[in-house]
Amino acid sequence: MEKSITVAIISASASIVVAALSFALNKRAERKAALQQRKLAHYQELINALSDLVNDPDQAKANLRFNNAFNTMALVAPQNVIDSLMKFHDQIRISNPNKSEEGYDRTLKELLLAIRKSLELPFRDDPQKFNFHFLGSLPEFKKLK
Repeated sequence: MEKSITVAIISASASIVVAALSFALNKRAERKAALQQRKLAHYQELINALSDLVNDPDQAKANLRFNNAFNTMALVAPQNVIDSLMKFHDQIRISNPNKSEEGYDRTLKELLLAIRKSLELPFRDDPQKFNFHFLGSLPEFKKLK
């Protein structure tokens, strides 16, 4: 076979491989971006539901919203977020005889840090210095203050 034909075949093959690889990488990036958007939407709903638990006078409605947001986390959240969410729920549930403001603060912090890590934000959090609280207070903890 002539050198020019061999070079043409190699060039065409390389172009096809590069195009296929580029397509695959673009699809992968699109899927990752779509998952990030879904996670963000679910996390926003969870945080809004938690805020309602703190501030909404209709606690039955707020609990239902939180339950729905909590239950759908299994669809998009990685295991460390789900584990943190379960610990937080165990801390705030009414039947917890050992609930405390310190436990609430600690598990909320763990949950928020896990969510922020899951979102792959372009900055790092310092868990030692990270502090957050909702404006308002959970009804169960009002008696602790």
